[in-house]
Amino acid sequence: MDTWLHWIIVAFAWIWVKIHDVVVALGLGFGGGAGWIISIVILTLLVRAAIIPLYLKQIKSQRGMQAIQPEIQKLQAKYKGKTDQASRQRQSEELMALYKKNGTSPYSSCLPLLVQMPVLFALYRVIFAVQQLNAGTYVYDNLGPLTKEVAAEIANSKFLGIGLFESLNSTPGALKIVFVVLIGLMVLFQFLTMRMSMTKNMPPAQDPNNPMVRSQKTMMYMMPAMFIFMGFIFQMALLIYMITTTIFSWVQQVWVIKALPTPGSPAYDELIAKREKKYQQWGQPYFEGYDRELEQLTQSAGTDSEAASDLAVKTLAEAKKRAKGEKVDVDFPEEWSTEEQLSVLRGLAFDDWKALPDETWLRELKKTKASAADAKTRKQPKKLSREQRMRRAQLEAADADAQAKYEERQARKEQQKAAKAGTTLTPEEVERRRQERRAAERKQRKQGKKKK
Repeated sequence: MDTWLHWIIVAFAWIWVKIHDVVVALGLGFGGGAGWIISIVILTLLVRAAIIPLYLKQIKSQRGMQAIQPEIQKLQAKYKGKTDQASRQRQSEELMALYKKNGTSPYSSCLPLLVQMPVLFALYRVIFAVQQLNAGTYVYDNLGPLTKEVAAEIANSKFLGIGLFESLNSTPGALKIVFVVLIGLMVLFQFLTMRMSMTKNMPPAQDPNNPMVRSQKTMMYMMPAMFIFMGFIFQMALLIYMITTTIFSWVQQVWVIKALPTPGSPAYDELIAKREKKYQQWGQPYFEGYDRELEQLTQSAGTDSEAASDLAVKTLAEAKKRAKGEKVDVDFPEEWSTEEQLSVLRGLAFDDWKALPDETWLRELKKTKASAADAKTRKQPKKLSREQRMRRAQLEAADADAQAKYEERQARKEQQKAAKAGTTLTPEEVERRRQERRAAERKQRKQGKKKK
């Protein structure tokens, strides 16, 4: 694996050495002393910070998949039991269209993780390769700027009296307690991260005996146990790296729970309550003041709609600015009127929140309004009783009979006129004149409707 990751490993080696040079220049360490230890911590933090955007993208993709789960389930129910090739093809096409419409896919949540793994593994390999360089067993003569001489310098570094390449078994006497404490810290933060994720950032399990729930609980204890075993074989340099990354993961998880909790989780409900309270503290008096001002304007200006419209536009601009500051997604469609947009922001000020007013909330709101508009434009025919249907059929038959008799009379009159004039009308001419009369009657009816 080092072969295809070698260029990443070399890049990290260069960054590590440059960080060490800066640390030494700042007087925080020199030679093979604390400078290399501090640079391990800084390098780990920089790499973890660099992949935060990928981590956030992964969270966003997972939330997007959660949001469309009801639609996916409807689609699965629609094609349940249909195993023919055509049905499977249609299901696949509709599923892809659903993903495209909502800007997500099951693979987009996995891609960031797949990118992170080689990066973190390469960072681990940089530290591990230094020991091999020092022992002369590394596959290359050097790792970028890390030569055998530099590796020996790193090997002579000590943390709390323990060399960076020493393990628990090779550490003498009482210094083993340092290893035990550091392993304990690593395991503790790993356990806290997983426990916090399960108890605060996951929806409550309706069935505690569900196999998935039980598996997650098992993993919460199994992973720290594995870290204990790994801690016994880690060298001090790798242990420093692991402690740094587990503490970073814990801090990152704390932030995610506070800022981007999973919908339906206890942390999500807490964030809704917090944001709702903060928004409504200014929103309720603000919109009450707008209502009073609008009422006064109506009383003084009467039906001056222009003044009321100007007030609504001004109020909306300020309300959107303040709502955006409260992390409300105000990217409303342009076709929404000022009153519609004010109604949404007013609703947030007086109604109980069911979800955070974020991008997902706005997407669902757009769908709801679009469905309501479609339902309003579609006029459902009134269902008639059997007697009403029979009566309508009789009237339509009578109208058709009367129209036929009228056209027959008109045709006879035209034949008589033609006979007096000494000419004979062909059947084609009779039909043409009949069509002209119909067109004239339709035009007359349309003009009558416009006048009404």
